[in-house]
Amino acid sequence: MQHVSSGNKRNHQANFIAARVTCPSCIEEEEEQCKVCGTNRLVTFSEQPFSKTRVDLQKVTKDPIISFVKWIIELTNEYDTIAFSHFGGRFDMVIVFRELFLLGFTPEMLKRGNKMYEMKVKVGKKSMLIFRDSFNLMPMSLASLVPAFALEVEDKPFFPHLANQPKNYGKAVFPQPSDYFADGMMPEKRKEFDQWYSEHKDQPFLLDEELASYCTNDVEILLAALIAFRREFLDVTKRGPCQRAASNKAHNGIDVLRESMTIASACMNHFRTNHLKENHLALVPEKGYDNVDNQSRLALKFMKWYEEEHGVKIQTAHSDGGEKKVGNYKLDGWIEKENLGIEVNGCVWHGCERCYPEDNAVLPNGLTAGKQREKDLKRLEFIKSQGINVQVFWECEIRTMLDKDREMRSSFKKYLDDGPIDLRACFFGGRTGPLSLFYSPVEGEKISYYDVTSLYPFINVTTKYPVGHPKVHILNEDVHWSRPDDNNFELAILKVFVIPPRSIDVPVLPMKVGEDDERLLFPLCSQCARENPEGGVNENYSCPHTDQQRGWVSTCTSLELNAALEEGYIVTKVFRVLEYDSSDDQLFAPYISEFMAQKIHSSGFDSCMKGDFEMEEKFINECKEKFGINIERSKMGPNKGKRTQAKLMLNNLWGRFSLRNFGLSQCAITDNPAELHKYYNDKSIEITGLDELTDEILLITYIKKKDWIEEHNCSNVVISLWTTSAARLHLLRAMQKVVRTTGCKTTLHRH
Repeated sequence: MQHVSSGNKRNHQANFIAARVTCPSCIEEEEEQCKVCGTNRLVTFSEQPFSKTRVDLQKVTKDPIISFVKWIIELTNEYDTIAFSHFGGRFDMVIVFRELFLLGFTPEMLKRGNKMYEMKVKVGKKSMLIFRDSFNLMPMSLASLVPAFALEVEDKPFFPHLANQPKNYGKAVFPQPSDYFADGMMPEKRKEFDQWYSEHKDQPFLLDEELASYCTNDVEILLAALIAFRREFLDVTKRGPCQRAASNKAHNGIDVLRESMTIASACMNHFRTNHLKENHLALVPEKGYDNVDNQSRLALKFMKWYEEEHGVKIQTAHSDGGEKKVGNYKLDGWIEKENLGIEVNGCVWHGCERCYPEDNAVLPNGLTAGKQREKDLKRLEFIKSQGINVQVFWECEIRTMLDKDREMRSSFKKYLDDGPIDLRACFFGGRTGPLSLFYSPVEGEKISYYDVTSLYPFINVTTKYPVGHPKVHILNEDVHWSRPDDNNFELAILKVFVIPPRSIDVPVLPMKVGEDDERLLFPLCSQCARENPEGGVNENYSCPHTDQQRGWVSTCTSLELNAALEEGYIVTKVFRVLEYDSSDDQLFAPYISEFMAQKIHSSGFDSCMKGDFEMEEKFINECKEKFGINIERSKMGPNKGKRTQAKLMLNNLWGRFSLRNFGLSQCAITDNPAELHKYYNDKSIEITGLDELTDEILLITYIKKKDWIEEHNCSNVVISLWTTSAARLHLLRAMQKVVRTTGCKTTLHRH
């Protein structure tokens, strides 16, 4: 990319493009006369000619990007093409999209925000041109790929990107450190750069030639890394007869470049193909399990506000005895003394006439809006025929009321959520232990920093996971749990009201605060946390709040809840429980053992034991006895490619289970007002962006609304949240060990 000044801004324009071509056959063994690859394997597109870098085809053109796009389309006429670019989802693929569009193509795009994951273009009648970002498979910088896979290619050189300007064509220049963005380098990289620069600063820089050298080196690195990664992945995923958990058939291995867009999806593909038993893990609904009463959180908050606003008591699904029954029907809310029923209708489920005016609009339940309205009218007429008054509030009406009424918003914010369990409310990240924010050691003391490595793989292989679907318990019971024995749910996700102790060395349970729940805290008072979401320093501060004010509704695993009860937390109410009868303490053991063995094999024996047969044997035996990892002495030897792949596979599986079923956006291109109108009126989608590609053509970006979402084929957020919960417990025990060791000076958490 060259930097062309435009007023106070710099425009990035592609002035040199390099492409390296290979086919599946030539990946294994390059053929000189390959009909697919042809003779032009390394092709460049540049504004200026060059002579010092050898390529198969050099295209000199005023607009390299147009020339490249036309070339790759022509290349795709007979065969499918997958084009990889590193970090391309934010750069290369974006500028290629524009040129594809200007040539009359309408690419399909899969993206999240401004990051593009995949772009597909149909070329001719049968061929597909697919653009992907290789960073999603190998999440490291291009320069890091060389040592990571021990590639036999030249290291990525330093390049003065700010010197890449048209004025520097055809002449010798001497770039300054700032042209290399030296001030933005990490310390080690800066040290390396400074040494290199001192040796080369007096050598003239010829932009025309250096562009060719730099860009062709980039594609050689990327191709070599992709080939190495594919080879290692094929090798590790290959299985013989009777070697797979759910099939007796052999498997030739997974071609990761064809079959996966991200490293997480590649890990899941291997896990499901080779390690997962048939019908063993549940597909977990995105909306959770205990929505049987079908009352949304919005409806429950509204009922609570209505009670406070009108001084009445409303019977709901969460009351003793549940909802008020009228014949075969139930009322969302019932006010006995006023003989008044209250209905809160979700617009999307009941076909609100304002939001879904057309009778033939299809709702998520499969009915048309007109048919649903007929059903609701019949229901209301029957209820009214029993002498009951009914007041109906629509979701869109309530949201309008909220926009106008600050007190109502405040009431909604304070709502004690005793409704259905939101599984993602139990899904938190890790934690750190800044036990002292500042300390100056005196003579004889030292400051220590502890980092836990390979935490998630360790948790995966040592944790008992819930499997299958849970039993749903809707309890709403007052309790007084102060010990783990009080909790009879051994393997469960619980929604409880918990009160933390007023003093503790390391808090246990997390909660999220902020307008969008953006901050994860481990507080001893929820009210203090909400009032001071950014924290603060006040040595004389004393919490003024009652136990009820300090507590909060926590959705947590039985693992963390029991640990909290051990440390003085008290549960005063149990709202709901998802209880699991089945578990598996070996769910990930074969998968983790496979890649831990590969990581150990490819690392070789540690220098402290290498050559000492007795110590090596002890290490091999310990791996087997403690962790079930089979180490073969003959395989112990450094192999950077296998080690890199093993590390990626170990760390990127568990999170794939919690991949959101919503949020990835799709795009459509149109110049037809009727088609734009169709998208606007499609109630199953939310339009998130409209971009003018020309005066007449629009790019429509949209996502599916949650009510229309279908779970993906490995949707199980329970596995992910259980992993992070067990990991936090492991970190908690480590922090407690430090805090409770005599002689360690730490900060005590108090409230």
